Amino acid sequence: MFDAIGFEIVKALVGPVVAVGLAWLVGNRLSSEWALRQRRRENSLASVAEFYRLYGEFFALWKLCNYAFRDADHETDDNTLWDLMRRAAALEANGEAILLRVATELTLTEDDIRTLGLFRQGVQLLRQSIVKQRILGWSSSEHREYQAFKGLSVGVAALATKVGTGTAPTVEIAQRQLREITHNKWSKEWLAKIARRDETPVQAELEAATVDDEPQE
Repeated sequence: MFDAIGFEIVKALVGPVVAVGLAWLVGNRLSSEWALRQRRRENSLASVAEFYRLYGEFFALWKLCNYAFRDADHETDDNTLWDLMRRAAALEANGEAILLRVATELTLTEDDIRTLGLFRQGVQLLRQSIVKQRILGWSSSEHREYQAFKGLSVGVAALATKVGTGTAPTVEIAQRQLREITHNKWSKEWLAKIARRDETPVQAELEAATVDDEPQE
């Protein structure tokens, strides 16, 4: 009799305990997954925000260079040149950081890698123009390089929105992707397929030299 009563009591107690335990486990798992998705979303938003800031800084610096090298009624002094060069170097450094994040957090297609590599070359044009003390020469909205840079920027922004949304590639794949993105072949493709000598005097001067001042591969 006692055993039967005790058994019923145990059953009555175990049911709610198990239910509470299962609810806690399920709730904890859902909470962890939500927190992980939230962190990934924050990473994506941070990448996009940083890219937008870099894009705006590029065009602000471009306009400053136009004034310094074309519109000013005096020679550009050394302090101004060094300030422009400092900002251009910082711009490229921030761009490299974004490329590193994309390369290590996304599995990229060959088209993605091409977009990132050519965009990197476009950003470098600004520093190269400062070295030559020449404007970029993007004289209209129909300019080939201007249109190319705009299109590449949209492509990079689309990739930045995907950061943190999927499974990251292996270290080996990420390393290969970054090597491909930063390869010097993109400077040659920019000159061969995008730049035109009659539109871009800076590129005509640089074509005989190394466009990217990093070690050749």
